[in-house]
Amino acid sequence: MKSRVLVTLPIRDADYAYLCSSLGNADTRLAEADGPSNADLGWADVVLGNLKPSSLLLDYPNIGWLHSPNVGLDAYRSVCEARPELVVSNSKGIVDHAVAEHAVALLLAMTRSLSVLTDAQRRHSWALIDDYPIHRTTVAGKSVHVLGYGSIARCLIGKLSGLGARVCAYRRRARGRDLKVERFLAYSQLKLEVASADALMVLLPEAVETRGLVGEEVLAAMPPHAFLVNVGRGTTVDEEALVMELQRYGIRGAALDVFAHEPLPPESPLWDLPNVLISPHIAGRFDQEMRMQVEGFMSVWRERAQSGEAS
Repeated sequence: MKSRVLVTLPIRDADYAYLCSSLGNADTRLAEADGPSNADLGWADVVLGNLKPSSLLLDYPNIGWLHSPNVGLDAYRSVCEARPELVVSNSKGIVDHAVAEHAVALLLAMTRSLSVLTDAQRRHSWALIDDYPIHRTTVAGKSVHVLGYGSIARCLIGKLSGLGARVCAYRRRARGRDLKVERFLAYSQLKLEVASADALMVLLPEAVETRGLVGEEVLAAMPPHAFLVNVGRGTTVDEEALVMELQRYGIRGAALDVFAHEPLPPESPLWDLPNVLISPHIAGRFDQEMRMQVEGFMSVWRERAQSGEAS
């Protein structure tokens, strides 16, 4: 029986044609932009993309495999527990460089106060550098603490090291060997060790142990000149505590790509704080992403075909 692949990715025509030709004998169908219909979901046994809500996978047991573009698959955890036969996969490493570069861009935007320069440009204002009432520093020589040590974090560490930063990396247990890492620390050491950080960069997945890990005590322990950058999961940072620290300049600033609730509600005080840079969960986006997602899916498809799980 031929596989029936439903594509819910916002895919370009050329990439969809490439997918169809690569799948060969399988049937394919492209979902509408506003989401798949009941007929689409009842037809498919494979989904390339995401399903929202994830509980749709409980309503349509005919879908046996979902390949997501997401780095983290936490949204499907409860569904997989309810349907142990369901396969949920993703493409490893595709967005590593994009997220790592975006994290560096956010950090540099904060350290060089680029928002002030952008505002001056809009006002056609040319000022001598000594007239800028802004903070300017460098990443070189600074202590940058990276919370997490997955593939994206390791990619980021390489880029930070190349900029001359001294990097500390946090893991569940304080161990590891990496010439680019000055020290490995455990999550449990965060509150104590973050006092020496010039920047804390968060790249943690969604998990019980990471929820609220960067909370009131950790934020209060950070030095007042430090920056926070979060490109991991919004639930890792206690946003109420963060707002309080930013309002009183307990830390110098924060650059955030992820939030506890997305889209970030219009009433969130984060929008209006002058020491906050908001990025709408786009760290992993780049021009070639969809083609690479298709290629990643095809790699898993071929593995499953060899084992007789796809046709």
